[in-house]
Amino acid sequence: MSVDFYKEEGPLGYLANYSNHGFTVNNVFYKTAEHFYQANKFDNEEIREKIINAETPKESSTIGRDRKNIRRKDFKDIKLSVMSEAIYNKFSQNKDIRSKLIETRNEPIREMTTKESFWGVGPNLDGENQIGKILMNIRKRVKCELLGNILNNCKDKKVYVIGHHKPDADSVFSALLLTKILKSLGINAKFAVRDEAFVDKEFIKDYLKEDYEVVNDYNDKNFILVDHNNLDSIPKENVIGAIDHHRISGEVDDLIEIEYASTGLLIYDLFKDLYEFTDEDKKLIALSVLSDTEFLTSSRFSEEDKKLYEELKVKLDPEVLKKKYLKTTPFHLSVSENFLQDYKEYNYNGLHINRSLIKSYEDDRKTHYEEYKDSMKNNSINLMIWCDYETLETYICYNNISLKFPYFTTSTYLVLDYLKEKEYLKK
Repeated sequence: MSVDFYKEEGPLGYLANYSNHGFTVNNVFYKTAEHFYQANKFDNEEIREKIINAETPKESSTIGRDRKNIRRKDFKDIKLSVMSEAIYNKFSQNKDIRSKLIETRNEPIREMTTKESFWGVGPNLDGENQIGKILMNIRKRVKCELLGNILNNCKDKKVYVIGHHKPDADSVFSALLLTKILKSLGINAKFAVRDEAFVDKEFIKDYLKEDYEVVNDYNDKNFILVDHNNLDSIPKENVIGAIDHHRISGEVDDLIEIEYASTGLLIYDLFKDLYEFTDEDKKLIALSVLSDTEFLTSSRFSEEDKKLYEELKVKLDPEVLKKKYLKTTPFHLSVSENFLQDYKEYNYNGLHINRSLIKSYEDDRKTHYEEYKDSMKNNSINLMIWCDYETLETYICYNNISLKFPYFTTSTYLVLDYLKEKEYLKK
């Protein structure tokens, strides 16, 4: 699957050279990548100034394309490097879109300009797509630089690698894996957890062989966050960086966030060329995937994830592990107790969400669903996600709205995105 964009509008508009993301080179500010590219066609300072001061990228392009203006003699030879410099500075100096570019994983990127066969895909979609190729190269470069920056900032420090509150298997195993990697690089890293209220308690107990430190005093310590990028009481100046496979919160500056099946799998893909993962490491990565994809049943497990998972060559039987470890909601407990079993709070575009995840098989869903729906308000729950592991169906209750999700998922953000798309979310 490719990332296809055209022009500066829409969710992928940030990839276009006309997008409103300025940057500075040699003390000169360029409003867009297009301004930089067009200005660097010329040695004539008067023409360069006109382009740099142009109100819009289209205006800068018009001046730059005017054949009355004499270009640099060597421009044909350097135009690719000029374009690369423009796009690199654009993304390296704008952290918000740098994160978005990194988020596109390793997918091909295509500039869908059918009238342009050199920079774009051309009329038959077989053009050189040089813009897309540059974006893919820049994506790799800024990701490597960001990772290098995080690692460099760990030097000569004691660094606690820590996941989120109520840690699940992915949060715990990812913290352990990253700690081992950092230690192999000569960094004084400490495997830590925020608390021992483990979501996958039996799963973690059976496979975790390393000791950890419980940390609840966040002052005078340095942290790398895994499987989350919310500060959650940790002072921002104490956070060196974060690696996560969830939605960007905007709270951590040096963040590598990419949608993978698990953070463990993301860490594997980031470091497999720098660190030799042992068989035990690979098992923990595979277990993190199984845990976070409901044992490979969730839509979160993509085709690219599947390739990486198979690359691990770990012999685990998902069905056997699912029967042993997948815990459905204990319906012998009260509704209030079960709402708290898997409860999380979210800030979704300024909207406060109190979410509870309920897991069942079909008979329990038919027996208890209406009772739980009717009890949401009294328990201050405004979003209930109900997952049926027998039929592999997901049901949503949000305030007074009740509906069936289009496919099976446990992802709160996918559910929230869907509710937003259907215009059900109200502040």
